[in-house]
Parts: sequence; C-alpha cells; structure tokens
Amino acid sequence: MEQSDTPANHREYSPGSYRQVWILSYPIIITMISQTFMGLASTIMLGRISTAQLGASGLGGTIMWTCFSFFNGLLSSANTFIAQDYGAKEYKNIGKMMWYYIYISIASYLVLFLFQFAIDPILRLINSSAEVATYSNTYIRIRFYSGIGVFVSFSLAGFFRGIGDTRTPMYVAIISNVINLVASYILIFGKYGFPRLEIAGASIANGIASVMSGILLFIVCLSSKNNREYATRSFPHIEFAQIRRIVWVGVPMGVQFLLDNGSFSLFSAFIARMGDAPLAANNAAISIMSTSFMPLIGISIGATILVGQYIGSKEIEYARKSGYTAIKFGFMYAGAIATCFFIFHEQLLSLVSKDPEVVRLGAKILMLAGIFQISDAFGICSNGALRGAGDTRFTMLVGLSYAWFLFIPLAYFFGFTLNGGVAGAWVGATIYIILYGVTVFIRFRRGKWESLKI
Repeated sequence: MEQSDTPANHREYSPGSYRQVWILSYPIIITMISQTFMGLASTIMLGRISTAQLGASGLGGTIMWTCFSFFNGLLSSANTFIAQDYGAKEYKNIGKMMWYYIYISIASYLVLFLFQFAIDPILRLINSSAEVATYSNTYIRIRFYSGIGVFVSFSLAGFFRGIGDTRTPMYVAIISNVINLVASYILIFGKYGFPRLEIAGASIANGIASVMSGILLFIVCLSSKNNREYATRSFPHIEFAQIRRIVWVGVPMGVQFLLDNGSFSLFSAFIARMGDAPLAANNAAISIMSTSFMPLIGISIGATILVGQYIGSKEIEYARKSGYTAIKFGFMYAGAIATCFFIFHEQLLSLVSKDPEVVRLGAKILMLAGIFQISDAFGICSNGALRGAGDTRFTMLVGLSYAWFLFIPLAYFFGFTLNGGVAGAWVGATIYIILYGVTVFIRFRRGKWESLKI
C-alpha cells in the first residue's frame, strides 16, 4: 500500500527532531493564525461601528463556544485514535473511525439545539447593558445554525491530522477564512447592494465559512486516494466497543473544554458587569492574545499527532522526544510574543479600537498576558502531548479544580473585592494560567502516560 507523504514516514527527518515537529506543525500554525486574524479582522470591523457591538461579539462568542465546547472536545479525540491507528498501520480502521466521528458530529448538532433555551437566562444572569445583551443574543442565535459545519470540520480535520496530512485542513481553513473575511466586510457594512447587518452580518459570515469548511473537508475525505488507502467510502456498522473507547478518551476532553470555556464565560460575565468599555477592552485584548495561544494550539496538535503515531508504532522514546520538542518550540514562540506584549501593548490595542478608555484598559491586560505567556506555552503543549497518549482524565480533573476553585474566585477577589476592575480580574487569570501550565508539564515529565492503554 502506498503510504501518505508524512513526516512520520520520512526517515530523513530525525524522529522527534525540531524539523520533524516543524514540518508537521507549521500548517496547523498557519491554520490557527489565519483563523486568529480572521477573528481579529471581524473584531476591528465591529469596533469601527460601536463599542457595544465590539463587546457583544466577544461576549456572544464566549457563550457560543461554551455551548459548542463539550462537543468540540469530544470530537477532537479523533486526532488521538486516528494517529495511533496510523502508527500501528491499521489503515482500514482509519476510515471506520472517520465515520464514527461523523455520526457523533450529527448527533452532537441535534443535541446542541437544546442549548438555545439557555441563551436568554444566561444573558439575564450576566446583567450586561441592554444594548450589549441584545447584540449578543443576535450573534449567538445565528451562529447556532452553523454548528454542523463546526462539528464536521473538527472531526474531519482530526482524520487528516491523524494520518499526518496537516496541509489539507490548512488549505481549507485559508479558503473558508477568505470567504469569512469577504462576507464579513460585505454584510457588516452593507456593501455591493447588500443590507448593512453589522453584528448579525459578522455572525452570518462566520456561519457560511464554517459550513463551507465542513463541505470541502468531506469532499477531500471521500477522494479516490483516501478511499483506496483508508476505506473512507465504506459505511461501518456501529460497534459499541469502539464507542466505549471514544467515550473513555473523548468525554474527559469534552468536559475539560466545557469547564474551561464555562469558567471563561463566567469570567466574561464579571467583566460585562463592569461596563461596556471594560468588556470591549477585554474582547479586544483577547483578540490580540489569540496571536499567541492559537499558534500554540497548533504546536500542541502537532504533539498530539506525533505522540499518538509513535505510541501506535510502539516507539515510546520517539513519542517522548516529540513531546519535549513541541514544548521547547512553544517556549521559544511564547517568549517572542511576551516581548511584543510588553513593548507594544498600547500600539496593538489601538489597532482594534480608537476608544481611549478601551485602549488604556486593554493595554493593562496585554501586559499581564506577557507575564503568563511562558507558562501558557508549557501547559498547552504538554496537554497536546498527553492527549496523543489518551491521558485526558488527569487534565480534565486539573482543569475542573483549577478553573472553578482557583481562577474564578481569584478573578472575583482581585476584580471586585479589591476593586481592581478588569485588570484585577486578569491578575487572577494570570495566577491560574501559571499554576495550570506548571502542573500539566509536571504530569508529562513524570511519564505515566507512556504505559497508558486506550
């Protein structure tokens, strides 16, 4: 059988080397960066309209991703299973796993609609301004209809990345992000005869891009080459043993994603109570911070793939080396980003908003982000390596305890009790991120994941 042209098969790349990790990870990093700049472009467009819509897009996006997060985490386990099957040369099982995840995507989309009934109560609890609440409601409800595209894209990206093909998801992401950018400009500002929809236009454009991404990935999955190598056109019968395996590894990931996003939604609710300017500053700073943590997620996924493939081929020493190499990459990148945040915090914020108060508050957040960058890199990349081995329960428990018993209380204490405002709340977030990163890195370093069976 002709194998895919992947770093895992090219012996001119030393296993676990910087070059191997880079060759596999850079398309994912480009994918993440393109998504980041698309989100930043949409934020800048809405920032030109009003501070309320700028804040609402961030608040609405946080609530929406909290609703999506469990399913996205569950579906992300496709990276682990397909990478391990690929490493073990169980090629025909890969197509079967792909279809299992498509089935789960469809079921997840049907369940997602139950979350719509929680939108109004959540917005009432947040108690933001009436204007922000109305805009947030509009943004969230439109985005829910594109959930099937999000879920299918997560699943099929896991298929490609698991077999070492990180370029196909990159190309599809770039195409969909260009569609998003053009549609956002047209629909937000009402260009070329289209109505001026403002925040609703941003949500519609994002939804169109998500659905197109899922369609394009599905078409490539069913290609003759992929069908010949991985039997992607064969519809498998459901085997409950496989479902149990997916549940055992995927549910903890979903719970962790949900709890992480849920805690951040509550954090955003704290900020929303402080006023429109702090909320807009929070959203603007997060949009800029995405330039740091989204590429780190790309490196993390690269670690998941390589660790999974080498575990599948029973080459544990290369799995370990790949994990450490990814962590070192993350460390170097985060150091560069931290330097930029320390030096250019005000200039970066002024790209997003012209409101002096938003720039002043957002610059303080970026300064704090510079402090936790290194630890964030250690946590994200170590987490990716652990997921490659299927070690997801530990990170779930740490995420639960740290997010809800450390992050939230500290953010409230520094933000409200000590009257620190939005900057004070981010002091609490900084402490949480540093401790989480150190804990997850120690877990990887101890090596218990090396003997884990999934």
